[in-house]
Amino acid sequence: MRIYLDNCSYNRPYDDQSQMRIHLETQAKLHIQDMIRKKQIELVTSYVLDFENSNNRSIQKRMAIEKFMKDYATLYVSNKHSDKFAEIADSIMETGVKEKDAYHVACALMAECDYFVTTDDRLLYCRPPGFTVVSPGKYLAGGLQSGCTANLTGVQYKISV
Repeated sequence: MRIYLDNCSYNRPYDDQSQMRIHLETQAKLHIQDMIRKKQIELVTSYVLDFENSNNRSIQKRMAIEKFMKDYATLYVSNKHSDKFAEIADSIMETGVKEKDAYHVACALMAECDYFVTTDDRLLYCRPPGFTVVSPGKYLAGGLQSGCTANLTGVQYKISV
């Protein structure tokens, strides 16, 4: 099983834990990290995650996230096929997804991930063919997802990384 955690997921443990939803998503995300450490699931990271994390104002958070990704990623998606990323991301942005998020999804698609894990509500409604977009809790519950399906037909997503 191959998953891609977006930047929101990595930063969830640093959010205000007094809110029930955030607390539950944090616990689920930490459990997913434990599964990654135990090699029960494969972690995919990307140049987009590196870029976004490099802009984290907290050095401590940035370094902790960077270390986890470096230590446990089984596949890294580089910007080698930037033209293909742009094509995929443009199609995803037509559904209302922001540019950087569309590039995260494009990286996950190109890496042939089974799941894209996010805490971003807008992204939870982006459901391109090939994998499932879920919250950390939904991932642990078996990947069940509700919401509308994005219309991304006509785009070929398979490419070697």
